[in-house]
Amino acid sequence: MNLFLLAGALIGFGLFLLVRELRPAPPRLEEAVARLRADYIPPDTSGDLAQRLGRLMATHLGSLPCPHRDLALLGRPVERFLATKLGLAVLGLLLPAAITALMTTTGGTPGVALPAGASLLGGVVLFFAPDLTVRSEAARRRADFRHAITGYLDLVALERSAGAGPVDALEKAASVSDGWAFARITAVLEQARRNQRPAWEGLARLGEQVGITELTDLADIAALAGQEGARVLDTLISKAASMRGQALAAAKAEANGRTTAMVIPIALLGAAFLLLLTFPQIYRLAIAG
Repeated sequence: MNLFLLAGALIGFGLFLLVRELRPAPPRLEEAVARLRADYIPPDTSGDLAQRLGRLMATHLGSLPCPHRDLALLGRPVERFLATKLGLAVLGLLLPAAITALMTTTGGTPGVALPAGASLLGGVVLFFAPDLTVRSEAARRRADFRHAITGYLDLVALERSAGAGPVDALEKAASVSDGWAFARITAVLEQARRNQRPAWEGLARLGEQVGITELTDLADIAALAGQEGARVLDTLISKAASMRGQALAAAKAEANGRTTAMVIPIALLGAAFLLLLTFPQIYRLAIAG
C-alpha cells in the first residue's frame, strides 16, 4: 500500500509540474528587452494543448531524435508528434500500474517486479511506436510522390517542347493535376514567385525538406535551363524514363518478394491436406497395432 501511495504522490507531483509549465508565465526581463528591437519576432504560442505540450518538449528536449523529413512529407507538425509520443509513453507507464491496482483490490498479489517491468517496457514501446508509424506512412507517401514526379517530368518536357520558358513550364505542368503531390509543388512555386526567387530554389528546398532527391535533380535541370539557356528537353525525357525504369524494377522486386513469401503458406497448406488424406489410414494402423 505504501508503494501505491508513493506512486500516486509522484504522479501528482508530475502533473503539478506539467500544469505549471503550461500556464502562461509573466514576461521575463530578456524577452521584454527583446521586444524593443526592430527585428523582434514574437514566439509562436498558438495551437491547442497538444501543440503547446509538444512545443514545450521541443524546447527542453531539443536533442530528442525526430523524423523531421517524414513529418514534413506527411504535413504534420513536430509539436503534435512529440505530444503524441509523450502521451503514449505515459499511457504505457500507467496502464500496467492501473491493472496491478485493480488486481490488488480484488485480492490478487502480483508483486512489484512484474508491474514495474511491464510499465517500463510499455512506456518504451509506446514511446517509439509513433516513429515506426510515421516512417511507414512516409515511405508509402514518398513512393507515391516519386510516381507523381515521373508524370510531372513528362509534363514539363511537353511544355518545354511547346516553347514555354523554364518557370512557365514548371508552373503550367504543376497546375494540371490537383493531387496532393502536385499541390505541394504548386505551393512552393507560388511561394518562390511571391518572394521573387527562382522557382528551382523552391523545388530544391522542398526536395531537401521531404527527402526526395528527384526534386533536387529537377531543380538542377531547371536551373541549368534558366541560367545558361541550355536545351534540357532530352535530359527531362531521359530522367523520366530512368525514374519509370526504377519504379518498374522496384515493383518487380516487390512482386518477387511476395511470391517467395507465399511459398511457405502454400507448403503448409499442402502438408495439412496430405495429413488430412492420410490421417484415417494412420489412425487405423495405430488402433490395429
